[in-house]
Amino acid sequence: LPTGPSGTRVCSVRAMNEGVDRRNRDSAERLAALGARLSDRDLEAEIDAPWSAAGLFAHIAFWDRFVLERWGLAAERGERTPMAVDDGVMDRINDASLRQWMSIPPRVAVEECAAAAAELDAFVAGIDDDARAELASEARERLVDRSLHREEHLRTIEAAFPAG
Repeated sequence: LPTGPSGTRVCSVRAMNEGVDRRNRDSAERLAALGARLSDRDLEAEIDAPWSAAGLFAHIAFWDRFVLERWGLAAERGERTPMAVDDGVMDRINDASLRQWMSIPPRVAVEECAAAAAELDAFVAGIDDDARAELASEARERLVDRSLHREEHLRTIEAAFPAG
């Protein structure tokens, strides 16, 4: 087995990263399939007060794009990984953005979610193994494993609209 300076770490990190890329791809595909399956009426229905499915699709799109922007800022500053953002700040962003997300037309929300996921997943796939491992060791894996956030909302939407 190929090894790096720390023994078999290279193989385990590479396998972990391949798993992340697969989970990101799978979650993006599930979101796209779910968005295609639901009617506009389904997408507009309140499913988790005050959220609608369309609002959740818009929310996911925003956060995927925000993560991509954070990576862009890190690159501009010559930093290896994006700066941390306090959970309280993220909660305030959610609160401040809710009305906008809920006002986006349903199909646009679904399309934006798919586009943002594709763009971010392609970027994440190119992040080097060491940066990914660093984020995992700092419990900041959501900067690469977007399936963690997407899955939370997929479960909510799928529970409201089970496949028939």
